Amino acid sequence: MYSIPFLTAKIVDIGLVTVYYVLAAIVISLFVNYILGPYDEKKHDEMNIGWIVLEIIIQFFIVGILAYSMRNIVERIPFPLEGLGGFQHHRLKEIESHVFVIVYLFYQEHLALSLKELFKRVEAYIHTDKPSSKKGIGQFF
Repeated sequence: MYSIPFLTAKIVDIGLVTVYYVLAAIVISLFVNYILGPYDEKKHDEMNIGWIVLEIIIQFFIVGILAYSMRNIVERIPFPLEGLGGFQHHRLKEIESHVFVIVYLFYQEHLALSLKELFKRVEAYIHTDKPSSKKGIGQFF
């Protein structure tokens, strides 16, 4: 059975880690949106589906690297209640970066709109009799 001081330290740490991830995800997502500039729907309408898929893969690749980096940073931030009731910050399971990924993806405008464009094209391909359409799946690059 865990002691009250241990549980208190754990709950405070979970809350603090969540705040770190949410703030970092919002700041990084806003920065990425700023770097990429406004989403150009006309440009994406003219893109082959292969380039859209590649863009989405690259963005998810970057999300994975960012999540890994954030987890390593958060693990190293000193926790003020370390040792209270035997609590150890580095053993906290909630230190995983799931919260970061969810919040980052929520605010990542380019990724969301690229995914919508991809789904729209796949759906159009499924419901068409002419798979050779420029915007269809048949023409990747």
